[in-house]
Amino acid sequence: MWLNSSKLLINEKLISLKSLQNIILFVFIIFTFGCDKSETDITTYVPIPVGEFLDDWTFHVNKRSAGGFDIAEFRLWVPDPTDVSDLKAILVIAPHFNGNGLGNADSEMWQEYARNNNIGLIGVRLKTLNSIAAFDTYANAEDGSGQALLTALEAIAEKNNIPEVATLPFLLKGYSAGGMFSYFFAAFKPERVIAFANIRGWSISTKNESKDIPGLMLIAEFDTPSRGITTMKHVVKTNRTQNGLWSYAIEPNADHFTSLAKSNELIKLFFSSALSYRVAGTSRELLPISETSGWLGNKTSKNIFSYEAYPDNREEALWLIDEDFGNAWKVYQME
Repeated sequence: MWLNSSKLLINEKLISLKSLQNIILFVFIIFTFGCDKSETDITTYVPIPVGEFLDDWTFHVNKRSAGGFDIAEFRLWVPDPTDVSDLKAILVIAPHFNGNGLGNADSEMWQEYARNNNIGLIGVRLKTLNSIAAFDTYANAEDGSGQALLTALEAIAEKNNIPEVATLPFLLKGYSAGGMFSYFFAAFKPERVIAFANIRGWSISTKNESKDIPGLMLIAEFDTPSRGITTMKHVVKTNRTQNGLWSYAIEPNADHFTSLAKSNELIKLFFSSALSYRVAGTSRELLPISETSGWLGNKTSKNIFSYEAYPDNREEALWLIDEDFGNAWKVYQME
């Protein structure tokens, strides 16, 4: 009798245990297959990489939902990858609309200039497909292409174990749409920009954020109004009424597609002066430039004067960073 009772008790416990196991299994199935899909996606989420390396010194930034670009690639060159302690800045060179300017980082001419001035180079390839207007493109740096440049520089510097290079300030040179990118990047990150040059860019608006950054607009005499002759003059004029540090120069007998050789030589001098006045050693803190320290150029006569000696309305004059640049600015515009 006692034995039968014990068997019965054991059987009841086994049945109870089996029932409990079935209940646990049922709850697990319901939880696994019956939960909201968004919850399961969290457990399987894989972050999207910011980009990929095309080689050790060239980085492709992945397209995002915003950014105005379909392709964003950047190539860094430094004079000596084993010692970057003396580098003062990076010269960013952006080409015409949808052009591939990565090769500018390999240019012997620009590499020689970089060595002489203790700077690095970044060649740029930016591309926008199916754009309707200029502000729908990568030229509008604050909409994503500017951040793409910073992202690429940081990635390349980290990969090559030169992280300090990612914090260097910029000199920005661009042609056509690349000139627009340079101009708008200066407004996007003014604290990182030593000076900028816009060669024959178009459709630009006045940016107060960069009014105290030395800026140079280079215009082709026979470029079309739609390519920004009137606009480029207007933004400089507006900047000067606010005591800004910009100027423009008109290259005679040139159109939009004329060689950039003369423009490049003027820009080299402009950037070298800007480096000497705005960068102290390897400090990342850029020095301000007083308007009164520069020279002024007459738009019509092309005559230049020190700031204090200018005989006419200073707001109507073009600001020139120093006398040497002023003389080159005058020669650039001669027939």
